[in-house]
Amino acid sequence: MEYRITDPPVALSTIDSSSLVQWLSALPLVERARALNIVSYMLTIHAREYGLPTSEQTGSAKKLLGINDLQHKILSQTVQYLDGEERLAPSVNSFCHVLIETAAHHGISGPLGAAISFAKSRTLVNR
Repeated sequence: MEYRITDPPVALSTIDSSSLVQWLSALPLVERARALNIVSYMLTIHAREYGLPTSEQTGSAKKLLGINDLQHKILSQTVQYLDGEERLAPSVNSFCHVLIETAAHHGISGPLGAAISFAKSRTLVNR
C-alpha cells in the first residue's frame, strides 16, 4: 500500500519564495520534514507526466524513470512512518525486496546500493 493524498490535487501554479519560507518556518521540525517529503512525493507523480522514452532515449530514460519510481516508493514509506502509520506500510522485508527488484528492473542496482551505503554511514545503527 502506498501513501495516498486524500485531498484533490492542486492545480499547477507557481509559488514565491517568501510564501514557501513563511509556510515552512511556521512548522515544527518533524512537520517540516513531513511536508517536504509530501512535496517530493508529489513531484514524483508530476515527473511521470513527461512521458515514456523514445527508442533513442531508452537506456538513460529507463534509469531516470527507475530512480523516480524508487523515490516515489521511498517517500511513500517515509510519510507513513512520519504519520505513525507503520502498520499501513509494507513490512520492512517486503519493502526492501520491492526496492531491490525495482532497481534491478531499471538497471540501477548500483546507484541504489551507493545511496544505501551513503545513508548507512550516516545513521545511528550502521550495519
